[in-house]
Formats: sequence, structure tokens, C-alpha cells
Amino acid sequence: MRTFCLLLCLISFDKLVTAQTSIIVTNQEINIPGSIAVGVWQNNNNNKSFPDYPKMHYAFAAGDEIAIDFTTKNGKGTQRMSVTEYESGSVAYSNNAFQTLTDIRIKVPKTGIYKFEFATNHVFDRQCNVMIRRIPGINAPGNFNYNVNWKIISDTVFNKREEAVKVKTTYETISLQTPINHYINSVTNLTGKTRISFPIILPENTVEWYYTFAATRNKADVDKTKQKMKLMADLSKIISLTGALPLGISMLTEPPGANYCDVYLISQETNQAFLEKKPFREYAEATRENLMSGVVKIKDCCKVGRYFIGMRNNDLTYGIEVMIEVVAIVQSDVYETRIVKRPMSVTQHKEPYMLN
Repeated sequence: MRTFCLLLCLISFDKLVTAQTSIIVTNQEINIPGSIAVGVWQNNNNNKSFPDYPKMHYAFAAGDEIAIDFTTKNGKGTQRMSVTEYESGSVAYSNNAFQTLTDIRIKVPKTGIYKFEFATNHVFDRQCNVMIRRIPGINAPGNFNYNVNWKIISDTVFNKREEAVKVKTTYETISLQTPINHYINSVTNLTGKTRISFPIILPENTVEWYYTFAATRNKADVDKTKQKMKLMADLSKIISLTGALPLGISMLTEPPGANYCDVYLISQETNQAFLEKKPFREYAEATRENLMSGVVKIKDCCKVGRYFIGMRNNDLTYGIEVMIEVVAIVQSDVYETRIVKRPMSVTQHKEPYMLN
């Protein structure tokens, strides 16, 4: 029992000795700007708060004591000092008129960062010495780090205003040409046309458009082929089911064809040249040559204005019937008026944080 009591006393004594060990946090010379220097700065900065009073930030553990010693080297005038808990801003100690402080003790109520700030009542700068010590509490961690580090905090000021915000995009199919057939004579037919064209006027907000075609010599196949042209129906179904644009032409029905033809997308300015077998401007994305049938998607070019679709028969002997259907997809955006936050300005400041 005596041994146990002795051991308990030794542990308690050891803790007490440890707790009362004074750790020098800082011992430094500081220059405190006088009221003349402060006034000059404020006159040049719209009377803002003077930012360059000496400040120090250190961490302390709950139960610690802060010990402060302070001396004024050039004697005249009194100084001011405050100690505040950084997070809450609560004042732990304040003294507004002193020249010397000896072993001032401040009990630390909670673990955190404490700010030490100094000013002078004198008109001229004062040179002073300050020493801050930490006296650890009984239950303070042995490896407690009183130093702090700094991080940059960005503060953004927002402006709220009403804006039209896009909330939905819808798509609609518009028929530019229902299934129709055109007869084109052979190359050697001197009285008929071996080339024909018809205009396409693209509606506003066209995002992409399509045409499907097929060629045959057999007039008996024309009506059957036109009935199998489902471009408008296919595109409308895809948009209705998905609310989105088709992913590819493989999703669309290609009509049957039996003979070859050429189909061109021609600029309005050179359409007559095409019909007269002169050089003309064609758009490669929308042009197909030597095919019996096909489905063509136009997305990257030619989405605004008036164009011509030209068809040509290269057969030397036989005329052909060319069937064609054209459909455009237009986009409509739905907007709502909402209160939107837009950043007006961004400022940055430094904040200390504990290393423990």
C-alpha cells in the first residue's frame, strides 16, 4: 500500500513538474508604428484600419498558461496589447497603457490559436522586446506544437440577378420533301434531261437534316419504293422515344434500289451550271455518286439557307426513276427566368491553422 501511494505521489509530482516547465514560444524585438506613421498611412488609404501593427499567432492547449514579458526600449510612451482567441475573437487579455509587463499569466480555456497584437500610444515608433512562454497544463500533450501554418482563403462576392436559363432542349422533324420520283434520261438521249435538280430551303434552327434516295429503271417499282421510304417516320419515332438526335444512319430505313445514280448537294449560285453540265460547287458531306440507294446525313455543313439537290443519270442507254425524301430536324430551347449568382470579385486572405 505504501509503495502504491509513493508511486502515485511520484507520478503526480512528475506531472506537476512537467506542467510547470516553461517553454519559450518567442523572444523577439518588435517595432510598433507610432501615431504619426499610422495617420499618414490612413490619410493615403481612405482612413482604413492600419494593417501593419505587429501581430503574432501561436497555438496553445486547453489548461496551458501563457506567460508574457514585455519591455519598452526607448522608454517614453505607453503601449497597448491584446490577446484574442482567433476562431471566436473572444478577448483573453487586454492592456491599453503599459511600458513593462512581467510574467503576466493568461489561463487558456480551450485549445486553439491565439493572436497577440501590439500598438503604441506614442506619436513615434517604439522599439520593444516581447517574450511569450507556454506553461503546459497537466493534461497537455507532450508533443504539442505551438507553431502555426498559413493557408490562402479565397472570398468570392456574388451578384444575384435574373437570367433566362436553358432548362430543356427539344427536337422536331420537318418534312422538306415527301417521297417523290423524278425521271432522268440516259446520257445518249438528245431530247431529254440527264440532270435535274430541286430546291431545299432549310428552316431556322436546323441542327441536322437527311435525305434518302433510290434509283430503278422499272417504273412498276416506283410506287412500291416510295411506300418503303420511312425517313420522316423513322426520325420522328427516334426523337419521340429518346428525346435526342439519332446516333447514326444505321437506325434509319434504306429503300431498295436497282440501278445507279449520282446525287449532289449544290450551291444555289451554281445550280444552273450543274444543269448545263458546267463546273459547279458541290458539298462532299451531302454528295453520293454511283449508288443504287442510300441514306445521307448532313450535320457539319449547309444547315442555313437555300440549296439544290441535283440528280444525274450516267447510264448511256437507259433512263432511270429516282425517288427521294428530305427531312430536317430543328432544335428548340426552353428557357426559364431564374435568380442566378455570378461572381463579382474575388479577394484572398491568409488564415492560420494548427499543426497538431
